[in-house]
Amino acid sequence: MYFPNADVVVHPALLVFLGVIVGMLGGFFGVGGGFLITGGLLVFGVPPVYAVGTGLTLVMGTSIINTFKHRSLGNVDFKLGALMVTGTIPAIFLAEWVNSGLEAAGIAGPVIRYVYVGFLSVLGLFILYDYWRISPMRSQRRGGGSEQISTLALTHRVRSLRIPPHWIGIPGVGRVETYVSLPVSGIERISVFVPMGIGFGIGFIAGMLGAGGGFILMPVLIFVLGIPTTIAIGTDLFQIIITGSVGSFAYALSDRVDPMMAVLMLAAASIGSQLGASATRRIEPSRIRFLYGLLILTGAVAVALEEVSQAVPGAGFLSAVASTVLLGSGGGMCLLLLGLMARARERGQESQGH
Repeated sequence: MYFPNADVVVHPALLVFLGVIVGMLGGFFGVGGGFLITGGLLVFGVPPVYAVGTGLTLVMGTSIINTFKHRSLGNVDFKLGALMVTGTIPAIFLAEWVNSGLEAAGIAGPVIRYVYVGFLSVLGLFILYDYWRISPMRSQRRGGGSEQISTLALTHRVRSLRIPPHWIGIPGVGRVETYVSLPVSGIERISVFVPMGIGFGIGFIAGMLGAGGGFILMPVLIFVLGIPTTIAIGTDLFQIIITGSVGSFAYALSDRVDPMMAVLMLAAASIGSQLGASATRRIEPSRIRFLYGLLILTGAVAVALEEVSQAVPGAGFLSAVASTVLLGSGGGMCLLLLGLMARARERGQESQGH
C-alpha cells in the first residue's frame, strides 16, 4: 500500500500488527510506546522524520483511547494528573532550551541516547530488584498483598513532606491550603508541590528525550508516591496525552505526519488497548511491574545498539537489529499477556465451579 505523505510503500498488515502491539502494551503498562512505534516504522522503511512524526501522533491517539478505557475501570486520578501538568508544561520549554544548547555544541544526539539508556537501565533493574524482594509468595508470607513495594519508607516520607507556603491568598476566595486529598490514589493529605515537582521532573525528561515520559512516570507514581499499580497506569496515560500532544501538533504543522498511516495503526491500536487495559484486572500488580521491567530493559538494549551503530564504523546493521529487538520483544510480550489472561480466566472459572 502506497502512503503519499511519507512516499513509501508498506504492507498494511505490518502496520496493523504494530498498532495492535502498541495499543495493547500501552493499555497494560500505561506508556505511549513512542520508542516502539518509531523503531517499528523505521524497520518498515518509513523515512526517519515521518517515523517520528507519525509515531508521536499514534502515541497521542492511543493514550487518549487507553485513558478513556482506564477511566471506565476507575483507574485514572484526574486531580493528581492536573497537578502534575502544572509542573510539566514549563519543564518542557526548559528542556527544549537545554536541547538547543546541546545541539549548538554538536553533542545532542549522543547525550540524549546515553541519558535514555541510563534511565531505562536503572529503572528496569530496580523494578526487577523490587519484584525479587517483594514477590507475591513472599508478600503472602509477610501478610502483605501484591501491591506491597520495597520503598514504603520513601513513600511515607514523600507524602509527609511539608513544603511552604502552606497556604496562599486568592482574591475573592481568601486563604487556601496548599495541601490536597487524593482519594482515588489512596492519599489522605499531600502538599500540592510534591506532584507539581514530579510533573516538572517528568516534563523535563520528556522534553529532553523527545518522548512522552510515561516510561518514567509510571514507576515514579508507584515507588515514590505509593500509588496502586492500576491507578498509576491510568493516570500515567492521562499525563502522556498532555506531554505528547505538543510534539504531535508540531510535526503535523510541518507536514511530517502521514495521516493514512496514523489512522490505520490507530484503528488497530484501539483493539489492542481494550485487551491491554482489561488485562490489568486479571494479572497481579506485582507481575505487571515485573513484565514492565523486562520491557524497559529491552528498550535499553535496543537504544544502546542504535548508539553503537552510529558510533562504530561498519556497525550500521545494528540499527536494524535494534528495531527488530523492539518489535520482537513487543510481540512476544503481547503473546505472553494473552496467555496470562487465558490462564487467569481458567482459574476464575475453576474457582466458581468449586
